[in-house]
Amino acid sequence: MAAEHLEKLRWLPGVEVAAVCDLHPTLPRAVADRFAVPAAYTDYGAMLAEVRPLAVHVLTPPQSHRALVLGALEAGAHVVVEKPIVPTWDEYVELREAAALAGRMLVENYNYRFMSVVLDAIALLGDGAVGRPVTLDVAMSIGIADPAGPYADRDHPHFAHDLPGGALQNFASHPASLAVAALGGFDGVRAWRRRVSPHALGDDELRAVLSGPGVGATLTLTSSARPSAFTLRIRGTEGTLDVDVYNRLLARGSTGDGLAKLTDGLRRAAHEVASTATLAARFATGRHDYFEGLGTLLRRFYAAVADGGANPPLAVAEMNATNRLVHDLFDPANQL
Repeated sequence: MAAEHLEKLRWLPGVEVAAVCDLHPTLPRAVADRFAVPAAYTDYGAMLAEVRPLAVHVLTPPQSHRALVLGALEAGAHVVVEKPIVPTWDEYVELREAAALAGRMLVENYNYRFMSVVLDAIALLGDGAVGRPVTLDVAMSIGIADPAGPYADRDHPHFAHDLPGGALQNFASHPASLAVAALGGFDGVRAWRRRVSPHALGDDELRAVLSGPGVGATLTLTSSARPSAFTLRIRGTEGTLDVDVYNRLLARGSTGDGLAKLTDGLRRAAHEVASTATLAARFATGRHDYFEGLGTLLRRFYAAVADGGANPPLAVAEMNATNRLVHDLFDPANQL
């Protein structure tokens, strides 16, 4: 993810990456050379004191985020931090309050929340495209049980396995952020986890039911479904929205007579043809940007930095609700 952040930052006008830092003695220098960064450090405190950055990107394993975020805030920097922001709710509250006290932005990277197709769907939802939302289903297929992947390596276990919710917690922010963005908070969560694949080092499937005023939702994280997919489906009193996040496809349906259904079908077909053609072009040219949302998030973040921290790309209330949902998904009190 550090490479993805650095790649996006090179194309942001008015933004200069002043330094990189890592505990490894040679990696920071190699990264600085690759991305033309003027300084490389292995001492985080020295970097903050000497460079005095306006913003810091914390891209280390989540167990180390707390100390690094607090250090950046104390140094007067705004902070972008990779998900999950910290392992526990109490640590999140501590960082949120520290950012408020320092008067600095603290933004967790919800890459998929800022994908253009998701932003379009949320805008349609806000415009009443489906009427009153009634059901929401968000599902993500992930590769944590892939025997050739990093999460199933028994010789060098991935850091995510040490999170309170195991490797599943390393991904839960993705569906949680979409659910919160689409429907806001929820007043009840019931979840269950299990280990499906013999290759998994821990639980590799999570299913949850969420309740709220007049709306019900399901959330699924699984390593079993193939091919990999990430979908958001919303049903309302006046229509539907179907989002294929990975392939950036959005389909809209509305209630009505046969003519309305025919119009919806033709519109859906035309949209999918156009989107599929765009998808094919991206793959053919090697420009399929899986982290498009990160680019949008960072553009908005640095626009806010230039404005003194006004209008952050992600409201504190939305981060609160997303982190509360992630916590509740793995809270033993909510397990079925």
